[in-house]
This record gives sequence, C-alpha cells and structure tokens, in this order.
Amino acid sequence: MKFVVEGEMQFKDQIRKFTKSVDAASEKMARERVYSLIGSNNGLKRDKIRIVAVKKEA
Repeated sequence: MKFVVEGEMQFKDQIRKFTKSVDAASEKMARERVYSLIGSNNGLKRDKIRIVAVKKEA
C-alpha cells in the first residue's frame, strides 16, 4: 500500500514542513520508513521529526 505522510522537521532555527509518499504494509511501517528516510537524508534524529498525519493514498 502507498501512504502519504505529512509532518515537520526541525533544523537549527527553522521548522520545515514535508510531505512524503512511501510504500509500506501498514501505517506504523510508513511512519518508521519516513523517520528512516528523513533522518538519513538530513542527518536528523527522531526527536527533531514530527509526523502530523498519515493517510492512505487513493
């Protein structure tokens, strides 16, 4: 299934919004995938990433 995950990530003094589309078996796995992708691509820890919404893509 495809999920669309919306949230915010905190850099030093900025908060940036993001929207990611990921393939995952469940909503929980989609959240984990986004934490992993954003964390590795931007060098952020999980406490700097806030997921606001997870929706199934139509």
